[in-house]
Amino acid sequence: MDKLLTFADRQAFREWLGKFGTESDGVWLLFSKNEEFVTLSAGEALEEALCHGWIDGQIQSLDEAAYKKYFARRMPKSKWSVKNIQIAKTLLEKGLITPPGLDAIERARKNGSWGNASPILLKDEQLQMFEKIIQPYEPAYTNLLAMSQSVQRTYARFYFDAKSDKTRQSRIEKIVDRLNRNLKPM
Repeated sequence: MDKLLTFADRQAFREWLGKFGTESDGVWLLFSKNEEFVTLSAGEALEEALCHGWIDGQIQSLDEAAYKKYFARRMPKSKWSVKNIQIAKTLLEKGLITPPGLDAIERARKNGSWGNASPILLKDEQLQMFEKIIQPYEPAYTNLLAMSQSVQRTYARFYFDAKSDKTRQSRIEKIVDRLNRNLKPM
């Protein structure tokens, strides 16, 4: 997961995915924050990733000029966001989805993660409940409170999206581990 690649434009990333997309587990892509050097945009990279059955993930700032974002093959049971479904539908209409991308979409349709995508609306009471659940865990709790509201809500959504108590417990362990290390959600 430490490989860092730079692509000047979306066509270069598309060609790389066509060549290595079924072999590589994932890569970090370098993006420019300004015009100091030329890279494709994160939005363009996401579109190309979806075309090839890949997905974007964690993002990390490197300095004032650049950041990196992780891209990897989509896991068979991973959920599709409403945003990514909309992008993929547009790419399908344009005929840009490759066979690996079509396979990822077909898997999602079969397992229900394509049609059931909806934004999880989080109530303020749920966020407060989530904070109380995390409160006994230090430094996780302090780190959570220091994070932006959107990051706190992302963690809470991840917890409340679980269907069973066993899954919720597993997610709390993952969340606390990440918060103890002061990391944002993946």
